[in-house]
Amino acid sequence: MSLARSIPGRGFVAVSSYCRLFSTTGLAYAPKKQASQDNSKKKEAKRMALLRLQAKQPANKSPLYMTIPEALRYLRAAEVGFPINEAVISICSVIVNDKGAPPINGSVKLPRPLKETKLAVFSDDPALQEEATKFGASLVGGSELIEDIKNGKVQLDFDKAFATPDIVPSLNQIARILGPRGLMPNAKRGTVITDVQKAVVESHGSLPFRQRNNLLSLPVARTNFTDEETLENIIEANAAIKESISRIRTKKPILFGETTITSTHGPGIVIDF
Repeated sequence: MSLARSIPGRGFVAVSSYCRLFSTTGLAYAPKKQASQDNSKKKEAKRMALLRLQAKQPANKSPLYMTIPEALRYLRAAEVGFPINEAVISICSVIVNDKGAPPINGSVKLPRPLKETKLAVFSDDPALQEEATKFGASLVGGSELIEDIKNGKVQLDFDKAFATPDIVPSLNQIARILGPRGLMPNAKRGTVITDVQKAVVESHGSLPFRQRNNLLSLPVARTNFTDEETLENIIEANAAIKESISRIRTKKPILFGETTITSTHGPGIVIDF
């Protein structure tokens, strides 16, 4: 392109000029947020694959492995000098499941209970209230009990709660109080009942359990229990946890990772579970 320019004493002189065209479209980069999310998903997938691989390894490959009778000897020795009622033997399992899967929860009726189970029964039927009290429920009531719990007048020291169908809608008033403690009656968990006698009788001596993050911990004995009693409780706990897992629907199977047995003042020892 040429332009005419006036220069004093020389008239008009043609001046050459160049035009450069620029594109208004910049380079296309992947959004940083999306790239970050993709990397996070890949890392999570690798982590889960590693956890699943580790979960399939035999327990006896661990340097901390012992048979249960051997482990019990060490744990009892660790509790010497402490009061018997303080020393509790527990198992703790790593749970490998997909992100977003519901936590494992349920209850187990141990052959040798650690303590008496306190039960609560919610019902507006006076006859069922009387039946629940007769067979050993610690806390029984209807709408008035719900109101007292809502106002903080009742100590929530019970281990498990049942409700008859007639009062279930009213329990929504205290769902935020009972729910986080795992005490909210729920039909799927079998705690909304019609047979009060059966529920109360079968639940005495039962122990609730619930997965926290990727761990499930459950007390199974005291140090003054015999090896046989402790083994029977561990076997029953294993069966109850597996039954609870079978009710959960996930794309990939839920796996047990490393399981340790420990006591109140003792070390964690890897066992078969």
